Amino acid sequence: MKKFTAVLATGLVTCAATLTVAPGAHAGDGGARSRTETVLEGDKVYAGYEHMSSHFRPEDVTLKIHARGDSEVLASLRLDGTDACPGTSDCYEDTFRSGPVTLPAMGAYVIDVVAREGQPNEVVQRGTGYLNYGLNPKLTLSSNRPWISYDNANIKVSGSLVAEDPKTHEVKPFAGVGMYHRARESHGEGWVWTDEAGRFTSSEYFDEYSTATTFEYMFDQQYESLSLPFRKQALKLEVDAPTGTVTAPYGSEIPVRGKVTRIADDGTEKPFATELRIGASDTVVSGANGTFSRGYAVKQGGEVSVRTTDSNWFTAPAPHTFTLATPPRTSKLSDVQAKVSKYREVTFTGKLGVTQGSYPAGTKATVSIDRRPTGGSWASTGTFEATYGASFSASSPKKADSGAEWRLRLVGPGVNGATSKLGRTYTKIWNDGVSPEGVRKGTTLTAKGGLMRKPGSTWRPYAGQKVRVWFKAATAGSAWKELGSTKTLSDGSFSKKFTAERDGTWQMRYTDTVSTHYADYGTEDYVDVR
Repeated sequence: MKKFTAVLATGLVTCAATLTVAPGAHAGDGGARSRTETVLEGDKVYAGYEHMSSHFRPEDVTLKIHARGDSEVLASLRLDGTDACPGTSDCYEDTFRSGPVTLPAMGAYVIDVVAREGQPNEVVQRGTGYLNYGLNPKLTLSSNRPWISYDNANIKVSGSLVAEDPKTHEVKPFAGVGMYHRARESHGEGWVWTDEAGRFTSSEYFDEYSTATTFEYMFDQQYESLSLPFRKQALKLEVDAPTGTVTAPYGSEIPVRGKVTRIADDGTEKPFATELRIGASDTVVSGANGTFSRGYAVKQGGEVSVRTTDSNWFTAPAPHTFTLATPPRTSKLSDVQAKVSKYREVTFTGKLGVTQGSYPAGTKATVSIDRRPTGGSWASTGTFEATYGASFSASSPKKADSGAEWRLRLVGPGVNGATSKLGRTYTKIWNDGVSPEGVRKGTTLTAKGGLMRKPGSTWRPYAGQKVRVWFKAATAGSAWKELGSTKTLSDGSFSKKFTAERDGTWQMRYTDTVSTHYADYGTEDYVDVR
């Protein structure tokens, strides 16, 4: 009787699964549990018993049968054949059978093991297995999918169990009984219970490595299996560019574009999001629409492949290949202009091209905006992407100072553009503000301050310059508005009078600069008008 189902039976029972000792009794074998199961022979139902104790003998055992969730004993059974167990042996793992069982109705009943019943050293082992009371059970299986695939990774297996009523021999659904099931290749396993109609459903999720799967269901002596094949889907790879032999400047990035689709189980072609490899180490991921686009850096000649990464769900398409001609170092920067704005922004314009040869449409290169302070070394302040054959305009994220050298540099090819010294004279609005503070409406306000410039190492007054006065009302959503302007005197000072009308913030701004000077904003000054 040492069958797979018997070994697993102890884990199935939902009632108490621990060793129980009667009050005043000894602990017996300290927790070792015997095993019980259902045995069908002819038109009779029996309880099977596997002896797993060295602290009591088989002839001491009585099997108590009761309904699930109810402690009332419906049958009390002794074991047959225990006299064959010699007195010199503990008969460990020997199997025995009870006499025929008669119970009120078909169904699953709980088996308890009681040793030395009624004695001071009585031992009770609850929930050692189930007695499935029904004859000639028949198990049938079906699945909701004919195979396992990328579209069918979740499989539901349904089944039904019928049996003969031991009393009437009427074939009816075997309700409320449990069976063990497993998906052999995926290593999924568990227990499933039949409903009132004798039906059950179990679910299993499979990954790409489940190349074929057999579902196995075991109910007492009943065994049924259902095998589903693993079906791979075909991937399709279409690469728009590049094709053939490509000539491009060293260090440039040529565009690689294409689309990946899969042939679904229903035969339709669908876009597919997946990772692709370009050359030895570059990767790109196609989007939900299946398309991908990436720049591939030109460093050396030779064949380059574009291929999908491996997945056991799919049959990989043939890689797309193109050939890079030995890249010439022909990149050049032309028509480069550099300027610095009054707000300290450094901007380069120009065009990226080649001294000879050609390049695929859309080929790009990374350009660095470099800066070298007086007495210092060149360092990148940021980069931008430029397209061959097209004009560009790019600004550095770093603000200019009073004077430093700037240039463009092609990252990779090492082509440097001409050096430009960029910078303007600093200016500064100082000691500025609006007074008086906290005034009544209609009161005269004075906006005043000073303007200085720094042509060398010393700040000096800056006379004859236009300073604008701006105001933003405290009302939500208000915007800055220019109210007027004034000119600086010989000492750089300025002032202008206004009438207080409403609460708000004031600011003086020097923005009418010459090309050699920077602009400057004063502080923001809030005035409360009562």
